[in-house]
Amino acid sequence: MSRSIAALYRFFYDGLLSRLPEPAAIALGQSVLRRVPLDRLGSFRLEDPRLAVTLGGVSLPNPLILAAMYYDPRILSRAMGLGFGAVTAKSITVDPRPGHPEPNLVRTRSDAGPGLVNCNGFQNPGLTAFRAAMARLPHRVPLIVSVAGESIDQYVRLVRELGPLGDLVEFNISSPNTRLVYEWSRKPGELAALLHEVRGATAKPLIVKLSPDFDETNQKQIIPAALDAGVRIVNYGNTRRIEDPRLSQGAGGLSGPDIFPATLANLRRTRGAFGRELEIVATGGVDSPDKAVQLLRAGANAVGYFTGFVTRGPILARRILERVLAAR
Repeated sequence: MSRSIAALYRFFYDGLLSRLPEPAAIALGQSVLRRVPLDRLGSFRLEDPRLAVTLGGVSLPNPLILAAMYYDPRILSRAMGLGFGAVTAKSITVDPRPGHPEPNLVRTRSDAGPGLVNCNGFQNPGLTAFRAAMARLPHRVPLIVSVAGESIDQYVRLVRELGPLGDLVEFNISSPNTRLVYEWSRKPGELAALLHEVRGATAKPLIVKLSPDFDETNQKQIIPAALDAGVRIVNYGNTRRIEDPRLSQGAGGLSGPDIFPATLANLRRTRGAFGRELEIVATGGVDSPDKAVQLLRAGANAVGYFTGFVTRGPILARRILERVLAAR
């Protein structure tokens, strides 16, 4: 059944979604998620106690995480019923942000498969509106709230005020399409102070979202600083910055299968360097069951993806979990 649904979605994506202008495709996809109760269909879920994992002491029904992109509570609620072990809300800033002007999303296609480049620019409703919208969201699976700030004070405020809404808190220092957070990876000394301050702002498990553009800094400075501050989980990683003249900013973050080899290499390097004292969410380029299994076998505690959700459809989670069980 899952293979048939996957084939049908690929026909839908190749025949319609990938041919629409990007803004129209986004609007259509989000409208479907809001209005069509796909989450009520058992076809998209696979529930089996053998799939259960923990992350930061939080129980997840399986090791798959929908990476950050949505902040609409209706969409997040639907996504929680589409087979993921946890769902991440889009990174929230203190003040509302309109994001960068269009075009802020373009498609890529290579021998590896379809991908995306975005310079969204942290479009989000801001702390106050997001907190109000999410207050009554039921957690069908754990929710990861994500935050992005320009100063230590902003991060501390965001973590303190949004922490109660989530089961885990991720703080983003890695988005390449705005200087808002990307520059933190260039300032590891200041980042060490940030890590200590944020750790003290919540009792919830913290996740540091790392950029694959700073591999050496991550290994030698940022991860050791996180561990020293008592932060035991990293999300390695995010999109990779590339130049693309089609975007309004001339550059953005590449996602999709072209970045998978780097995700796997970074996971292996990080697991080898830090052992089991560090928990790792491996994110980047997962668009097939085999890729997810490779990451889990290489030592990932959980696997995150978003672009594969767009290009391969919501059935991908079910297909991955079937493969995980078959591989045991």
